[in-house]
Order: sequence, then structure tokens, then C-alpha cells
Amino acid sequence: MRWYRITATAILCLFAGLASAQPGTNLSFTLSSKYVSRGVNTVNNWVMQKSTELHFGNLTASLWGNMDLTNHNGSAYTRSKPAGTFTEWNLVLEYATTWRSLQVALGWIEYQYPGTGWERTREAYLSLSVDAPLSPNVTIYRDTGVAGGFYATAGVEVPIQRSLSMSAQVGWGCPKFNAYYYGSESASWVDATFGLSTTLDAGRGWQIKPTLWFSTLLDRRLLADQPNRQNVWFSVELCRAQ
Repeated sequence: MRWYRITATAILCLFAGLASAQPGTNLSFTLSSKYVSRGVNTVNNWVMQKSTELHFGNLTASLWGNMDLTNHNGSAYTRSKPAGTFTEWNLVLEYATTWRSLQVALGWIEYQYPGTGWERTREAYLSLSVDAPLSPNVTIYRDTGVAGGFYATAGVEVPIQRSLSMSAQVGWGCPKFNAYYYGSESASWVDATFGLSTTLDAGRGWQIKPTLWFSTLLDRRLLADQPNRQNVWFSVELCRAQ
């Protein structure tokens, strides 16, 4: 009964906070010459990615989708002609707060892959970032679905000029995670990703963000002898916050 009262009180406090919060939305559309995720060349051709976020105070719900624009992966999917269809949906729920200069976020992600034959999975994550020069950040993911195990990232943002910046991020995976996604039953550094981007004002609250990307796998045992272990691609994001 004690835990019931604590849980009920927490839920009431959460809904009270949501009721008093002003809702906000973020929209983004990204055209990219490749889709590379955690060092893996998922689609080696053009894709369009859409994201919709709804904010209520510290709580955010978002839906992210990837649309293949070609049939490049048709032979590997259950749908032989995926062009023009969404081949991935990610549903994300996140609670974020700030303590002094530390920003903390707890979240949950549901991954679905319609028409690909890939198994759906889920991850919980904890993200920490510091409001300081270079904006250092660390995120730990725990796969609670088909893969299991942990994947973690550490990154920084490096301002170059007023509107030009570079991002750098490295990823690490435990043996169980690496075995499922990369075919190597060893803990190791997984990938490094770098982005060079600028932000342009398009008016009426819209912004355009072109980015040049480079990604590489860091351990030769990961996806051994597979092509596209290093990737260079370009993306353009159109986004608006309300």
C-alpha cells in the first residue's frame, strides 16, 4: 500500500505539471545522401527523414521516421520496392531536467522496421550534458529487446565561427550488443562520427541546417570484411520550433 500511494502521488504530480505547462512542437525534415547509424551504412543512397516532437514542460514525445527514396535495399527487405515508403519508425518518450549546469534526460525508444524483415526492439537511455565550453555529453543506452546489452556515446560540439560548428562523437558497445549488431563478441569502441554544419535563417521560424558528415568503424572485428566501413555523406535539415 505504501508503494501504491507513492506511485499515485508521483503520477498526480506529473499530470499537474503537464496541465500547467504550455505545449510546444518541433518539426524537422531532413534530406540525406545516406543513412548511417552507429557506424553502420543502413541505406547507401538517398533518404528523407521526418521528426515531430511534442513538448509538455520537461516531458517530450517524438516520432521519427526514415523513408527510402530509392530501391537500393530492395533485395535485403521483405518489400522489394521500398522507394517512397517509411522503413523505420522510432517512438521516443523523454523526461529532461537541469541541475545547475548539468542537463539530465531519461528516455525510452521503440524501434520498428516495417517492410524490412528486421525485428523491432527497444532501448532505455540516460543522457548527461554540461552547459560549458564544447558542451560535453554522454549517453548510455540499454537495449531491452532483441539485442540486449549496452551502447554508450560521448561527444562534444566545437564552435568554429559564429554560424559554423563541428560535432564529434565516439561510441562503445559491450560484448552482447556488439555480437548482435556487428558480429563480434568483444567489448570495444564501435564508431566515430564527425559533422561540420551551419544554420541559416529561412524566415517565419524556419531554419535550414546543411551538414557534411564522416563516420568510421573503429574496430576491424566489427562487420569484418564488409563494405562501407567508412562513410562520407551530406544532409540538409529544414526545422521549425513553436
